[in-house]
Amino acid sequence: MFSRRRLLSMVGAASIGGVAGCTDVGTSGSPTPQALQYTVPALADGTVPRRLTCDGEGVSPRVEIANVPPPTESIALVFTYPDDVASQQTLWTMWDIPPETTEIPANVPPEPRVESLDGAAQGRNARGDIGYLPVCPPPGDDFEHWFTLYALRRPLDLEPGAPRDAIREELETATLASQLTKATYRRATE
Repeated sequence: MFSRRRLLSMVGAASIGGVAGCTDVGTSGSPTPQALQYTVPALADGTVPRRLTCDGEGVSPRVEIANVPPPTESIALVFTYPDDVASQQTLWTMWDIPPETTEIPANVPPEPRVESLDGAAQGRNARGDIGYLPVCPPPGDDFEHWFTLYALRRPLDLEPGAPRDAIREELETATLASQLTKATYRRATE
């Protein structure tokens, strides 16, 4: 049974993810031959492992990118969890990742530009810091977390350190395709 809070938070996610799972249609009217595909191995079983949380090492997850649909010019990612009826906590944002990237390594340093990814930019998380914020929901309940990868028709016109609202606005006009991965985490009660 869905709670009102969960239902409304999913509606909010739909407005952020907007085109999750969509592919462009070519001039012949058929879908492009390649759909955006990626995996976050740490989230493969549908749960967030302790290593990615405030209860563990607090490192960012590794992302494996399998297919990027043409004519993608850039890739972006957004990792959040809903903490209220209509809002989400931003855990990690990164954009201007080169389209030929096949892996985003685990434990990305909290720097404005990630040199190992050709200067991809990172945004501010819910705490106001640049880079990954470890998963750390309130104890006692399962909290669903959303990881979305975006294939973009253009690089985002944003400086490193941009907040998620600015990123969301840019994604509205730049997204070719996106895919959402969900995973839950439950912190132990003391």
